[in-house]
Amino acid sequence: MRAELKQGPSIEPQIAAFGIVDRQASEATASLSASGLRRLALTLWGEGKPESAARFLHAACELAPDDAAIWGDLAGALNAASQAEEARRCMERSLEIDEARPGGWLLLATICGNLADEVAAEHAYLKALDLDPMLQDAAFGLGILYFRQQRFEAAAEQFRLVVKTGTDNKFVYVCLGKSLHLIGAFSEAAAAYAVAVKAGPAGPQLLQSLALLRLIETVISGSVEGALAVYRDIAGPHAEDVAKVTETAFHQLNGYGHSDAALRLGRARLALLPHDPIQRYLLSALSGDEVASAPSDYLVAYFDRFAECFDKQLVEMLGYDVPRTLKALTTNVRQSFSAMLDLGCGTGLAATHLRALGPKLTGVDLSPGMLQKAAQRKLYDRLFESEVLSYLSGTEETFDLIFAADLLVYFGKLETLFDAAALRLARGGIFALSIETVAAKRRTGYKLTPSGRFAHSLAYLEAISRADFELVTTQETQLRLEANRPVEGALVILRRR
Repeated sequence: MRAELKQGPSIEPQIAAFGIVDRQASEATASLSASGLRRLALTLWGEGKPESAARFLHAACELAPDDAAIWGDLAGALNAASQAEEARRCMERSLEIDEARPGGWLLLATICGNLADEVAAEHAYLKALDLDPMLQDAAFGLGILYFRQQRFEAAAEQFRLVVKTGTDNKFVYVCLGKSLHLIGAFSEAAAAYAVAVKAGPAGPQLLQSLALLRLIETVISGSVEGALAVYRDIAGPHAEDVAKVTETAFHQLNGYGHSDAALRLGRARLALLPHDPIQRYLLSALSGDEVASAPSDYLVAYFDRFAECFDKQLVEMLGYDVPRTLKALTTNVRQSFSAMLDLGCGTGLAATHLRALGPKLTGVDLSPGMLQKAAQRKLYDRLFESEVLSYLSGTEETFDLIFAADLLVYFGKLETLFDAAALRLARGGIFALSIETVAAKRRTGYKLTPSGRFAHSLAYLEAISRADFELVTTQETQLRLEANRPVEGALVILRRR
Protein backbone atom coordinates (compact mmCIF):
# COMPACT_ATOMS: atom_id res chain seq x y z
CA MET A 1 0.00 0.00 0.00
CA ARG A 2 1.38 3.43 -1.01
CA ALA A 3 2.22 5.69 1.94
CA GLU A 4 0.44 9.04 1.92
CA LEU A 5 2.39 12.28 2.24
CA LYS A 6 1.40 14.60 5.03
CA GLN A 7 0.51 18.22 4.25
CA GLY A 8 2.89 20.88 5.57
CA PRO A 9 4.84 24.05 4.80
CA SER A 10 7.62 22.14 3.03
CA ILE A 11 7.30 18.88 1.17
CA GLU A 12 10.97 17.94 0.87
CA PRO A 13 11.52 16.78 4.51
CA GLN A 14 8.50 14.50 4.18
CA ILE A 15 9.78 13.04 0.90
CA ALA A 16 13.19 12.53 2.47
CA ALA A 17 11.53 10.43 5.16
CA PHE A 18 10.54 8.02 2.43
CA GLY A 19 14.14 7.92 1.15
CA ILE A 20 13.27 9.41 -2.24
CA VAL A 21 15.22 12.68 -2.58
CA ASP A 22 18.73 11.32 -2.33
CA ARG A 23 18.25 7.99 -4.09
CA GLN A 24 18.34 7.35 -7.78
CA ALA A 25 15.29 8.66 -9.64
CA SER A 26 14.41 5.14 -10.72
CA GLU A 27 13.70 4.20 -7.10
CA ALA A 28 11.14 7.01 -6.86
CA THR A 29 9.26 5.68 -9.84
CA ALA A 30 8.45 2.47 -7.98
CA SER A 31 5.67 4.15 -6.01
CA LEU A 32 4.80 7.32 -7.94
CA SER A 33 3.39 7.97 -11.43
CA ALA A 34 4.84 10.48 -13.86
CA SER A 35 2.10 12.97 -13.03
CA GLY A 36 2.69 12.44 -9.31
CA LEU A 37 6.42 13.00 -9.70
CA ARG A 38 5.71 16.12 -11.70
CA ARG A 39 3.43 17.48 -8.97
CA LEU A 40 6.06 16.84 -6.31
CA ALA A 41 8.72 18.46 -8.49
CA LEU A 42 6.68 21.57 -9.11
CA THR A 43 6.02 21.90 -5.37
CA LEU A 44 9.74 21.65 -4.64
CA TRP A 45 10.53 24.13 -7.36
CA GLY A 46 8.00 26.53 -5.87
CA GLU A 47 9.82 26.19 -2.55
CA GLY A 48 13.05 27.32 -4.23
CA LYS A 49 14.60 23.86 -4.66
CA PRO A 50 15.07 23.49 -8.45
CA GLU A 51 17.84 20.87 -8.09
CA SER A 52 15.53 18.56 -6.14
CA ALA A 53 12.71 19.28 -8.58
CA ALA A 54 14.96 18.35 -11.50
CA ARG A 55 15.66 14.90 -10.01
CA PHE A 56 11.94 14.11 -9.84
CA LEU A 57 11.35 15.47 -13.32
CA HIS A 58 14.14 13.28 -14.69
CA ALA A 59 12.32 10.30 -13.21
CA ALA A 60 9.03 11.53 -14.66
CA CYS A 61 10.60 11.77 -18.12
CA GLU A 62 11.71 8.16 -17.85
CA LEU A 63 8.11 7.15 -17.17
CA ALA A 64 6.64 9.45 -19.84
CA PRO A 65 9.34 10.03 -22.47
CA ASP A 66 6.88 11.57 -24.96
CA ASP A 67 5.36 14.12 -22.60
CA ALA A 68 6.44 17.53 -23.94
CA ALA A 69 5.23 19.38 -20.85
CA ILE A 70 7.35 17.32 -18.43
CA TRP A 71 10.45 17.78 -20.60
CA GLY A 72 9.70 21.51 -20.61
CA ASP A 73 9.36 21.58 -16.82
CA LEU A 74 12.66 19.73 -16.51
CA ALA A 75 14.31 22.29 -18.77
CA GLY A 76 12.97 25.10 -16.62
CA ALA A 77 14.13 23.50 -13.37
CA LEU A 78 17.60 22.82 -14.78
CA ASN A 79 17.87 26.37 -16.03
CA ALA A 80 16.85 27.66 -12.59
CA ALA A 81 19.55 25.40 -11.12
CA SER A 82 22.17 26.99 -13.43
CA GLN A 83 22.52 23.87 -15.58
CA ALA A 84 21.85 25.67 -18.85
CA GLU A 85 23.46 23.19 -21.27
CA GLU A 86 21.35 20.28 -20.02
CA ALA A 87 18.32 22.59 -19.83
CA ARG A 88 18.76 23.40 -23.51
CA ARG A 89 18.87 19.74 -24.51
CA CYS A 90 15.71 19.02 -22.53
CA MET A 91 13.87 22.00 -23.98
CA GLU A 92 14.84 21.03 -27.50
CA ARG A 93 13.51 17.52 -26.79
CA SER A 94 10.25 19.02 -25.54
CA LEU A 95 9.86 21.04 -28.73
CA GLU A 96 10.67 18.03 -30.90
CA ILE A 97 7.63 16.35 -29.36
CA ASP A 98 5.38 19.43 -29.65
CA GLU A 99 6.72 22.50 -31.42
CA ALA A 100 3.43 24.43 -31.38
CA ARG A 101 3.98 25.93 -27.91
CA PRO A 102 5.04 29.59 -27.84
CA GLY A 103 5.92 29.36 -24.14
CA GLY A 104 8.32 26.53 -24.88
CA TRP A 105 10.12 28.55 -27.52
CA LEU A 106 10.26 31.48 -25.11
CA LEU A 107 11.95 29.31 -22.48
CA LEU A 108 14.39 27.97 -25.07
CA ALA A 109 15.22 31.56 -26.06
CA THR A 110 15.90 32.42 -22.43
CA ILE A 111 18.14 29.39 -21.98
CA CYS A 112 20.07 30.12 -25.19
CA GLY A 113 20.49 33.70 -24.02
CA ASN A 114 22.00 32.43 -20.77
CA LEU A 115 24.42 30.40 -22.89
CA ALA A 116 25.31 33.50 -24.96
CA ASP A 117 24.06 31.79 -28.14
CA GLU A 118 22.38 34.85 -29.61
CA VAL A 119 21.63 33.26 -32.97
CA ALA A 120 19.67 30.42 -31.38
CA ALA A 121 18.00 32.81 -28.93
CA GLU A 122 16.82 35.07 -31.75
CA HIS A 123 15.46 32.06 -33.69
CA ALA A 124 13.55 30.84 -30.63
CA TYR A 125 12.09 34.28 -29.86
CA LEU A 126 10.92 34.60 -33.47
CA LYS A 127 9.32 31.14 -33.36
CA ALA A 128 7.47 32.11 -30.18
CA LEU A 129 6.19 35.32 -31.76
CA ASP A 130 5.22 33.51 -34.95
CA LEU A 131 3.00 31.24 -32.85
CA ASP A 132 1.72 34.05 -30.63
CA PRO A 133 2.31 37.59 -31.98
CA MET A 134 0.93 39.03 -28.74
CA LEU A 135 3.43 37.26 -26.46
CA GLN A 136 4.88 40.26 -24.66
CA ASP A 137 7.74 38.46 -22.91
CA ALA A 138 9.03 37.19 -26.25
CA ALA A 139 8.84 40.63 -27.88
CA PHE A 140 10.54 42.24 -24.90
CA GLY A 141 13.27 39.59 -24.72
CA LEU A 142 13.93 39.92 -28.44
CA GLY A 143 14.05 43.70 -28.08
CA ILE A 144 16.69 43.42 -25.35
CA LEU A 145 18.68 41.01 -27.52
CA TYR A 146 18.61 43.41 -30.47
CA PHE A 147 19.54 46.33 -28.23
CA ARG A 148 22.61 44.50 -26.95
CA GLN A 149 23.57 43.80 -30.56
CA GLN A 150 23.19 47.53 -31.31
CA ARG A 151 20.36 46.76 -33.75
CA PHE A 152 18.41 49.67 -32.36
CA GLU A 153 15.74 49.95 -35.07
CA ALA A 154 14.87 46.28 -34.66
CA ALA A 155 14.88 46.70 -30.88
CA ALA A 156 12.49 49.65 -31.10
CA GLU A 157 10.13 47.59 -33.27
CA GLN A 158 9.90 44.92 -30.58
CA PHE A 159 9.42 47.39 -27.74
CA ARG A 160 6.70 49.12 -29.77
CA LEU A 161 4.97 45.72 -30.03
CA VAL A 162 5.02 45.34 -26.24
CA VAL A 163 3.52 48.82 -25.85
CA LYS A 164 0.92 48.11 -28.52
CA THR A 165 -0.26 44.96 -26.76
CA GLY A 166 -0.70 46.97 -23.57
CA THR A 167 1.72 47.44 -20.69
CA ASP A 168 2.27 49.74 -17.75
CA ASN A 169 5.82 48.52 -17.23
CA LYS A 170 7.98 51.63 -16.89
CA PHE A 171 11.12 49.77 -17.94
CA VAL A 172 9.59 48.92 -21.33
CA TYR A 173 9.10 52.61 -22.05
CA VAL A 174 12.65 53.39 -20.92
CA CYS A 175 14.00 50.73 -23.31
CA LEU A 176 11.81 52.03 -26.12
CA GLY A 177 12.99 55.58 -25.47
CA LYS A 178 16.65 54.59 -25.50
CA SER A 179 16.29 52.62 -28.74
CA LEU A 180 14.45 55.44 -30.49
CA HIS A 181 16.95 58.01 -29.22
CA LEU A 182 19.79 55.99 -30.70
CA ILE A 183 18.21 55.97 -34.16
CA GLY A 184 17.47 59.70 -34.06
CA ALA A 185 13.70 59.42 -33.60
CA PHE A 186 13.82 62.24 -31.08
CA SER A 187 10.12 63.08 -30.73
CA GLU A 188 8.98 59.48 -30.39
CA ALA A 189 11.79 58.82 -27.91
CA ALA A 190 10.74 61.82 -25.85
CA ALA A 191 7.15 60.59 -25.79
CA ALA A 192 8.29 57.17 -24.50
CA TYR A 193 10.44 58.75 -21.81
CA ALA A 194 7.54 61.00 -20.82
CA VAL A 195 5.37 57.94 -20.12
CA ALA A 196 8.18 56.45 -18.00
CA VAL A 197 8.55 59.71 -16.05
CA LYS A 198 4.80 59.90 -15.47
CA ALA A 199 4.84 56.34 -14.13
CA GLY A 200 7.31 57.60 -11.51
CA PRO A 201 9.44 57.87 -9.57
CA ALA A 202 11.83 59.38 -12.13
CA GLY A 203 15.53 59.38 -11.31
CA PRO A 204 18.01 62.07 -12.39
CA GLN A 205 19.22 60.19 -15.48
CA LEU A 206 15.72 59.65 -16.84
CA LEU A 207 14.81 63.31 -16.30
CA GLN A 208 18.05 64.43 -17.97
CA SER A 209 17.36 62.18 -20.96
CA LEU A 210 13.83 63.50 -21.39
CA ALA A 211 15.00 67.10 -20.94
CA LEU A 212 17.73 66.65 -23.57
CA LEU A 213 15.26 65.24 -26.08
CA ARG A 214 12.79 68.06 -25.47
CA LEU A 215 15.65 70.53 -25.95
CA ILE A 216 16.53 68.89 -29.28
CA GLU A 217 12.89 68.91 -30.36
CA THR A 218 12.56 72.60 -29.54
CA VAL A 219 15.76 73.56 -31.36
CA ILE A 220 14.45 71.77 -34.46
CA SER A 221 11.10 73.53 -34.35
CA GLY A 222 11.86 76.75 -32.52
CA SER A 223 14.55 78.84 -30.86
CA VAL A 224 17.67 77.94 -28.93
CA GLU A 225 16.60 80.18 -26.04
CA GLY A 226 13.24 78.43 -25.83
CA ALA A 227 14.96 75.05 -25.96
CA LEU A 228 17.18 75.91 -23.01
CA ALA A 229 14.16 77.04 -21.01
CA VAL A 230 12.40 73.73 -21.77
CA TYR A 231 15.48 71.81 -20.70
CA ARG A 232 15.78 73.62 -17.37
CA ASP A 233 12.07 73.21 -16.66
CA ILE A 234 12.13 69.42 -17.16
CA ALA A 235 15.54 68.64 -15.66
CA GLY A 236 14.99 70.92 -12.67
CA PRO A 237 17.68 70.44 -10.02
CA HIS A 238 19.26 67.72 -12.16
CA ALA A 239 20.03 70.07 -15.06
CA GLU A 240 23.58 69.67 -16.40
CA ASP A 241 25.91 72.51 -17.31
CA VAL A 242 24.56 74.36 -20.34
CA ALA A 243 27.82 73.98 -22.27
CA LYS A 244 27.81 70.21 -21.76
CA VAL A 245 24.17 69.60 -22.63
CA THR A 246 24.25 71.83 -25.72
CA GLU A 247 27.41 70.08 -26.91
CA THR A 248 25.60 66.74 -26.71
CA ALA A 249 22.57 68.19 -28.47
CA PHE A 250 24.73 69.71 -31.22
CA HIS A 251 26.46 66.42 -31.97
CA GLN A 252 23.17 64.54 -32.10
CA LEU A 253 21.46 67.10 -34.32
CA ASN A 254 24.50 67.11 -36.60
CA GLY A 255 24.92 63.33 -36.62
CA TYR A 256 21.27 62.63 -37.49
CA GLY A 257 21.09 65.17 -40.29
CA HIS A 258 19.27 68.11 -38.69
CA SER A 259 21.75 70.54 -40.22
CA ASP A 260 19.76 73.76 -39.87
CA ALA A 261 19.00 73.13 -36.21
CA ALA A 262 22.62 72.11 -35.58
CA LEU A 263 23.82 75.33 -37.20
CA ARG A 264 21.56 77.45 -34.99
CA LEU A 265 22.68 75.65 -31.87
CA GLY A 266 26.34 75.66 -32.97
CA ARG A 267 26.30 79.42 -33.47
CA ALA A 268 24.74 79.90 -30.06
CA ARG A 269 27.42 77.68 -28.53
CA LEU A 270 30.20 79.57 -30.29
CA ALA A 271 28.81 82.84 -28.93
CA LEU A 272 28.87 81.26 -25.47
CA LEU A 273 32.35 79.73 -25.98
CA PRO A 274 34.10 81.92 -28.58
CA HIS A 275 37.53 80.36 -27.97
CA ASP A 276 36.44 76.72 -28.25
CA PRO A 277 38.43 75.29 -31.21
CA ILE A 278 36.21 72.19 -31.40
CA GLN A 279 32.96 74.10 -31.84
CA ARG A 280 34.58 76.60 -34.20
CA TYR A 281 35.88 73.89 -36.54
CA LEU A 282 32.75 71.72 -36.47
CA LEU A 283 30.60 74.76 -37.21
CA SER A 284 32.88 75.54 -40.15
CA ALA A 285 32.54 71.95 -41.40
CA LEU A 286 28.77 72.04 -41.06
CA SER A 287 28.62 75.39 -42.86
CA GLY A 288 30.41 73.94 -45.89
CA ASP A 289 33.47 76.17 -45.65
CA GLU A 290 36.47 75.41 -47.86
CA VAL A 291 38.99 73.73 -45.54
CA ALA A 292 42.18 71.92 -46.55
CA SER A 293 42.69 70.00 -43.30
CA ALA A 294 41.55 69.89 -39.71
CA PRO A 295 43.38 72.58 -37.69
CA SER A 296 45.89 71.49 -35.07
CA ASP A 297 44.17 73.29 -32.19
CA TYR A 298 40.97 71.36 -32.94
CA LEU A 299 42.80 68.02 -33.07
CA VAL A 300 44.65 68.59 -29.80
CA ALA A 301 41.55 69.82 -27.95
CA TYR A 302 39.29 67.10 -29.36
CA PHE A 303 41.57 64.12 -28.78
CA ASP A 304 42.88 65.29 -25.41
CA ARG A 305 39.28 65.58 -24.24
CA PHE A 306 38.35 62.06 -25.31
CA ALA A 307 41.63 60.26 -24.63
CA GLU A 308 40.36 58.62 -21.43
CA CYS A 309 37.31 57.00 -23.02
CA PHE A 310 38.51 56.92 -26.64
CA ASP A 311 39.22 53.19 -26.96
CA LYS A 312 35.97 52.12 -25.31
CA GLN A 313 33.86 54.50 -27.39
CA LEU A 314 35.56 53.77 -30.70
CA VAL A 315 35.93 50.02 -30.42
CA GLU A 316 33.04 48.88 -28.23
CA MET A 317 30.38 51.43 -29.17
CA LEU A 318 31.27 52.32 -32.76
CA GLY A 319 32.60 48.94 -33.91
CA TYR A 320 35.99 50.30 -35.04
CA ASP A 321 38.36 47.53 -36.15
CA VAL A 322 40.53 49.22 -38.78
CA PRO A 323 43.96 48.58 -37.16
CA ARG A 324 43.41 44.83 -37.14
CA THR A 325 41.96 44.59 -40.65
CA LEU A 326 44.54 46.97 -42.14
CA LYS A 327 47.37 45.01 -40.51
CA ALA A 328 45.96 41.77 -41.99
CA LEU A 329 45.87 43.36 -45.43
CA THR A 330 49.44 44.59 -44.95
CA THR A 331 50.82 41.16 -44.00
CA ASN A 332 49.20 39.65 -47.07
CA VAL A 333 51.74 41.72 -48.99
CA ARG A 334 54.73 41.55 -46.66
CA GLN A 335 55.29 39.65 -43.41
CA SER A 336 57.93 41.68 -41.55
CA PHE A 337 59.51 45.13 -41.39
CA SER A 338 62.73 46.50 -39.95
CA ALA A 339 61.37 49.94 -39.02
CA MET A 340 57.68 50.84 -38.66
CA LEU A 341 56.02 54.23 -38.24
CA ASP A 342 52.51 54.44 -36.75
CA LEU A 343 51.46 57.83 -38.08
CA GLY A 344 48.71 59.45 -36.00
CA CYS A 345 49.05 56.62 -33.48
CA GLY A 346 46.46 57.92 -31.00
CA THR A 347 46.14 55.66 -27.96
CA GLY A 348 48.16 52.95 -29.68
CA LEU A 349 45.35 50.70 -30.87
CA ALA A 350 47.46 49.70 -33.87
CA ALA A 351 50.52 48.85 -31.78
CA THR A 352 48.92 45.68 -30.45
CA HIS A 353 48.78 44.42 -34.05
CA LEU A 354 52.04 45.88 -35.37
CA ARG A 355 54.43 45.02 -32.55
CA ALA A 356 55.04 41.45 -33.76
CA LEU A 357 55.91 42.56 -37.31
CA GLY A 358 59.34 43.99 -36.59
CA PRO A 359 61.94 45.13 -34.05
CA LYS A 360 61.35 48.88 -34.19
CA LEU A 361 58.02 50.69 -33.82
CA THR A 362 57.70 54.48 -33.65
CA GLY A 363 54.50 56.37 -32.90
CA VAL A 364 53.64 59.98 -33.73
CA ASP A 365 50.62 61.98 -32.61
CA LEU A 366 49.67 65.58 -31.95
CA SER A 367 47.64 64.97 -28.78
CA PRO A 368 49.52 64.70 -25.46
CA GLY A 369 46.54 62.95 -23.89
CA MET A 370 46.49 60.27 -26.58
CA LEU A 371 50.26 59.77 -26.38
CA GLN A 372 50.02 59.25 -22.64
CA LYS A 373 47.60 56.38 -23.26
CA ALA A 374 49.86 55.00 -26.01
CA ALA A 375 52.86 55.04 -23.65
CA GLN A 376 50.94 52.99 -21.09
CA ARG A 377 50.77 50.11 -23.56
CA LYS A 378 54.60 49.81 -23.47
CA LEU A 379 54.64 48.65 -27.10
CA TYR A 380 56.39 51.54 -28.84
CA ASP A 381 60.14 51.99 -28.92
CA ARG A 382 59.64 55.76 -29.25
CA LEU A 383 56.76 58.19 -29.19
CA PHE A 384 56.83 61.73 -30.60
CA GLU A 385 54.39 64.55 -29.93
CA SER A 386 54.19 66.27 -33.30
CA GLU A 387 51.95 67.21 -36.19
CA VAL A 388 52.54 64.44 -38.73
CA LEU A 389 53.72 66.65 -41.60
CA SER A 390 56.17 68.40 -39.28
CA TYR A 391 57.51 65.07 -38.13
CA LEU A 392 57.91 63.66 -41.63
CA SER A 393 59.67 66.77 -42.90
CA GLY A 394 61.88 67.05 -39.81
CA THR A 395 63.17 63.49 -39.40
CA GLU A 396 65.97 61.87 -41.33
CA GLU A 397 64.82 58.33 -40.57
CA THR A 398 63.66 55.90 -43.21
CA PHE A 399 60.92 53.33 -42.63
CA ASP A 400 59.75 50.30 -44.56
CA LEU A 401 56.20 50.56 -43.17
CA ILE A 402 54.15 53.68 -42.62
CA PHE A 403 50.84 52.77 -41.03
CA ALA A 404 48.07 55.42 -41.11
CA ALA A 405 44.81 54.07 -39.70
CA ASP A 406 42.15 56.78 -39.44
CA LEU A 407 44.64 59.59 -40.12
CA LEU A 408 43.79 60.74 -43.64
CA VAL A 409 40.26 61.63 -42.53
CA TYR A 410 41.76 64.79 -41.00
CA PHE A 411 43.36 65.91 -44.27
CA GLY A 412 41.45 67.07 -47.32
CA LYS A 413 44.18 67.81 -49.83
CA LEU A 414 46.61 64.87 -49.62
CA GLU A 415 49.43 65.74 -52.03
CA THR A 416 51.77 67.20 -49.40
CA LEU A 417 51.22 64.27 -47.04
CA PHE A 418 51.92 61.72 -49.78
CA ASP A 419 55.08 63.56 -50.88
CA ALA A 420 56.33 63.58 -47.28
CA ALA A 421 55.53 59.91 -46.78
CA ALA A 422 57.35 58.99 -50.00
CA LEU A 423 60.51 60.72 -48.74
CA ARG A 424 60.51 58.70 -45.54
CA LEU A 425 59.74 55.30 -47.10
CA ALA A 426 62.47 53.00 -48.37
CA ARG A 427 62.06 51.67 -51.89
CA GLY A 428 59.68 48.74 -51.74
CA GLY A 429 58.33 50.01 -48.43
CA ILE A 430 54.61 49.85 -47.64
CA PHE A 431 52.23 52.72 -47.01
CA ALA A 432 49.12 51.23 -45.38
CA LEU A 433 46.20 53.60 -44.89
CA SER A 434 42.46 53.92 -44.45
CA ILE A 435 40.09 56.54 -45.86
CA GLU A 436 36.42 57.38 -45.73
CA THR A 437 35.13 57.27 -49.29
CA VAL A 438 33.15 59.66 -51.44
CA ALA A 439 31.96 59.45 -55.04
CA ALA A 440 34.73 59.89 -57.60
CA LYS A 441 32.85 62.57 -59.56
CA ARG A 442 33.67 65.30 -57.01
CA ARG A 443 35.82 68.01 -58.54
CA THR A 444 38.39 68.10 -55.73
CA GLY A 445 38.38 64.39 -55.02
CA TYR A 446 37.53 64.95 -51.37
CA LYS A 447 34.77 66.33 -49.20
CA LEU A 448 34.63 67.75 -45.68
CA THR A 449 31.72 66.02 -43.95
CA PRO A 450 29.62 67.55 -41.13
CA SER A 451 31.47 65.27 -38.68
CA GLY A 452 34.64 67.29 -39.29
CA ARG A 453 36.31 64.40 -41.11
CA PHE A 454 37.23 64.27 -44.79
CA ALA A 455 36.09 61.62 -47.25
CA HIS A 456 38.15 60.93 -50.38
CA SER A 457 37.55 59.25 -53.70
CA LEU A 458 39.71 56.28 -54.58
CA ALA A 459 40.30 57.80 -58.00
CA TYR A 460 41.83 60.90 -56.38
CA LEU A 461 43.99 58.76 -54.11
CA GLU A 462 45.28 56.72 -57.02
CA ALA A 463 45.98 59.82 -59.11
CA ILE A 464 48.06 61.63 -56.50
CA SER A 465 50.01 58.52 -55.45
CA ARG A 466 50.90 57.29 -58.94
CA ALA A 467 54.24 59.08 -59.23
CA ASP A 468 55.79 57.56 -56.09
CA PHE A 469 53.66 54.54 -55.27
CA GLU A 470 52.30 51.39 -56.83
CA LEU A 471 48.73 50.60 -55.81
CA VAL A 472 48.87 47.03 -54.46
CA THR A 473 45.52 46.42 -52.77
CA THR A 474 42.24 48.22 -52.19
CA GLN A 475 39.51 46.83 -49.98
CA GLU A 476 36.25 48.70 -49.56
CA THR A 477 34.73 48.25 -46.13
CA GLN A 478 32.63 49.77 -43.35
CA LEU A 479 34.95 51.58 -40.98
CA ARG A 480 32.69 52.14 -37.96
CA LEU A 481 29.29 53.53 -37.01
CA GLU A 482 28.28 57.19 -37.13
CA ALA A 483 24.88 58.00 -35.64
CA ASN A 484 24.39 54.21 -35.63
CA ARG A 485 24.81 54.02 -39.39
CA PRO A 486 27.86 52.46 -41.11
CA VAL A 487 30.57 54.76 -42.44
CA GLU A 488 31.80 53.59 -45.83
CA GLY A 489 35.53 53.57 -46.45
CA ALA A 490 38.47 51.72 -47.91
CA LEU A 491 41.72 50.15 -46.80
CA VAL A 492 44.60 50.80 -49.20
CA ILE A 493 48.08 49.27 -49.52
CA LEU A 494 50.63 51.24 -51.54
CA ARG A 495 54.24 50.19 -52.30
CA ARG A 496 57.02 52.76 -52.72
CA ARG A 497 58.43 52.65 -56.22
